[in-house]
Amino acid sequence: MDILMIIISAFLVILGAYLVSAVAEALQYHYSDTFIACLIALLQTLPEYAFVVHLTLIGEADLAFVSIIGANILLIGLGYPIVIFIAYLSGAKGVKEDKSLDLMRENSVESVFLAISGAYMIFIALKGYINVYDGIILLILFVVYMYIITRLPPEVETEEISGIAKKFLNRKLLSIIILIASVPLIWFSAEEFTNGLVYIKEKYTWISPYLLVVVLAPIVSEMPEKLTAYIGATKNEDMARLGICNFMSSKVNNGTLLFSSMILALIVEYESINVSLSVAHVREFMILAGALTLLGALTTVDRRITLTEGFILIVVYAFLMYSLIEEAYITYSAILMVILGLVILLYAIKDRRFYWISDLKYTLGMIKRKPSASES
Repeated sequence: MDILMIIISAFLVILGAYLVSAVAEALQYHYSDTFIACLIALLQTLPEYAFVVHLTLIGEADLAFVSIIGANILLIGLGYPIVIFIAYLSGAKGVKEDKSLDLMRENSVESVFLAISGAYMIFIALKGYINVYDGIILLILFVVYMYIITRLPPEVETEEISGIAKKFLNRKLLSIIILIASVPLIWFSAEEFTNGLVYIKEKYTWISPYLLVVVLAPIVSEMPEKLTAYIGATKNEDMARLGICNFMSSKVNNGTLLFSSMILALIVEYESINVSLSVAHVREFMILAGALTLLGALTTVDRRITLTEGFILIVVYAFLMYSLIEEAYITYSAILMVILGLVILLYAIKDRRFYWISDLKYTLGMIKRKPSASES
């Protein structure tokens, strides 16, 4: 019966993801792609929040940490590289010819905050503990990020909308209702799914709980996001770009707000403002996740993500997964990412394609300002 509930809950999560995907496609005609991507990412990471907070409150904080780390690694190492490959193989115009997916100048916001969240993960790991002040700083970062993207104007869409998304076009109230209804559908279904994973861990003790959580839990909790991005990538470059925005927004979410939520749960559980990362290799894995986040962010400095860079991220992801089994390779994984990051950065500087600073200035200049009384 437990296996049946796992299957049913998985189906309901996918159903909720499909509805959210359709609403997102319709809403992007009215709002910033970045804002829509962040909104969908928030909804779709609800299972991750439920899983992490639940594990923390039942005294499994180490597994909760590993779950967040695994989600971060999956999103960057395997998430958006596959979006690029799907767009290329499906013949998306622009991606097929250039062998790369072009980003917009506004996407510099995600890229920069992605890099900041990755750097802060490394900072926490080097400290060896996490506290309430980290939670406040990360929460502030998320609030600033949300403030920026919610004030960006919508992009002009030229692609014809299709499928069920037509039902939501110019029907904002219905779209909002569907989004609200998707919250309990995705949340409770994913909670049942993750409870099933805990059941499997307890019944089959020969399975490593850390490997189970770092590999399977992120796939479960992030499945809606994968479905949304991959379906969109088969249509056109605009939808593939929205998928990339979705992944990066979710990673910013995981690296800021999700950690803040976990810190609050830790404080409630342990009644202390300082929680040590004392579990074996949790610090090392967090450093690797932060380094991979920085590497993923650096692939966007030239306002595009190439097929080669996507292949590099997948290879690094595979190497990191191997490091979870053969822990002696953790150091080699870190060295590999540092070298790759430096190479990407140096090539961007050499070719004068380091656009982050100029693009971020341009994007901040686009932020809508509230009209004054004389203007209204």
